[in-house]
Amino acid sequence: TTALCIDNEPSVLDGMETLLRGWGCEVIKAPDLSLALAAIATSPAAPNGLLVDYHLDHGNGIEAIVELRRRCGALPAILITADRSPTVREQARAEGIQVLHKPIKPAALRALLAQWRMLRVAAAE
Repeated sequence: TTALCIDNEPSVLDGMETLLRGWGCEVIKAPDLSLALAAIATSPAAPNGLLVDYHLDHGNGIEAIVELRRRCGALPAILITADRSPTVREQARAEGIQVLHKPIKPAALRALLAQWRMLRVAAAE
């Protein structure tokens, strides 16, 4: 699995990278959408999933996921947020985006990553 992680907090990105690499994932990380697109362009592997924080310096995570899917295909995506409002939840659901609330429980994240793997296996058959 190659995950693209977008978060405007460098320490959060570093922590996510450490966690995911510990599970055998490759990680592409960026603080915003424009740098994420640049990172994808120079990465040896294309992402097969998106982990995106809701609150970004420019725009929000749902907008970033929609644009990344437009450019990269229908990637599975997880929105990471402390915002528990029905509006955010409904916007994410409307776009087919899973939501994990902060603080993230590693077991919940790992279960969603396992679903990504199952989706890839099913698509390859």
